[in-house]
This record gives sequence, C-alpha cells and structure tokens, in this order.
Amino acid sequence: MNKRATGAACVLMVALSAGSALAADQTYVTARAGVFLPNGRDGGDYKGFKYFDTGYDLDIAVGYRPEPYAALELGTGFYTASGTVNRPNFVQDRTAYGVPVTLNAKGILEFEKLMLSAGAGVGLYQGFMENKINFTTGGISPVNETNHGTALGYQVVVDADLKLTENWAVGANFKWFTAKPEIEMKNINSTETDVQTTKDKWEFGGTFVNVGVKYSF
Repeated sequence: MNKRATGAACVLMVALSAGSALAADQTYVTARAGVFLPNGRDGGDYKGFKYFDTGYDLDIAVGYRPEPYAALELGTGFYTASGTVNRPNFVQDRTAYGVPVTLNAKGILEFEKLMLSAGAGVGLYQGFMENKINFTTGGISPVNETNHGTALGYQVVVDADLKLTENWAVGANFKWFTAKPEIEMKNINSTETDVQTTKDKWEFGGTFVNVGVKYSF
C-alpha cells in the first residue's frame, strides 16, 4: 500500500516537474485589439485629450517565460483617438496616434485551463498629432498640420487567458499607461480669435481594454 502511494506520488512529481520545465522555457506571441480610453477624458478645456472620444488600438507582443511563474514581454502596436471642439469663432479637429515599444515583467498564476498574469514595465512612446483649425470669421488662415514627439512612459498590465489547446489560447487584456511627449503645434489664443504656436507636453496615455489570441511554442 505504501509502495503504491509512494509510486503514485513519484509519478505526480515527475509530471509536475515536466510541466514546469516546459512552461519555464516557453516562448509565445500574442495579438490583441480593442478600445482605447484616453487619460482624463472627462471635462477640461480644448487644449488636452479631455474632450477626445473613445478610440481603438492594435497590439502585438513576444514573450519569454524564464520560470513558470514569470515572463518578460516585448511589445509594440498602434492606437488612436480623436476629438472635435465647436466654438462660436472656430472648429478644431484633432486626431492623436501613438506607436509604443514596451518591455514588461509579469508574474503568472497558471491553472489547468486558465492563466492569470499581471505586471508593469517601461516604454518608448511616439506621439503624433494631426491638428486642424477652421475659423468661422474671415481673415484668419486655417490650420492643417501634423507634428510629433517622443517620451519615455510606463504601464501596468493585467491578462487572463483561456487555454484552448496546448498551443493556442484566447484572452482579455487590460493596460493602463502614461507618457507625455513634447509637441509643438498651433493652438487657439486666449481670446479665441487667432492661433499661436506653443510647445507643450501632451498626455498620450490612457487605458486599453483588449481581447486577443496567444500562441505558445
């Protein structure tokens, strides 16, 4: 009886060790898409992202698990959002585009069919702003320009993946991030009757809520 119990325990330990070894030397790729919620989108004036509508994002990443409970993930992608301001003297349309390159460290909690992970990291964020201003009063030339800036930022991520097969999984991803590239562009002056060129740090961060697929090698 004791021999049988000992043998079963040995088999279980070998199986767990083999599974852990496999997970500990695993590379994966993931592709995700979803909605982008700009930071501070409620209230505020027309000089920031606070009037921007919900946008969208695309995200791809390559990850490596040096241990069963940890992963390093290198990612990039694209996100965008836009907003319009209507005033008696002018109409302003702005569209923001972001291209990040990020590196995250994650902790992993894995079950038979479910894998949960959370982590944080740093990123290089390139921000592009398309800026259009048209005045309803005559004599002022319209503005149509695109400018960009680059800044370091940081992010926090949470993932939940449902394993479909040994290699494939589907899941949901939450990411909050902040980055403030400095961008020079034309803005409405204080009297709202003309434009002036300013150079400001723009908050290009926000929240991604994504769904996607993951393939593990």
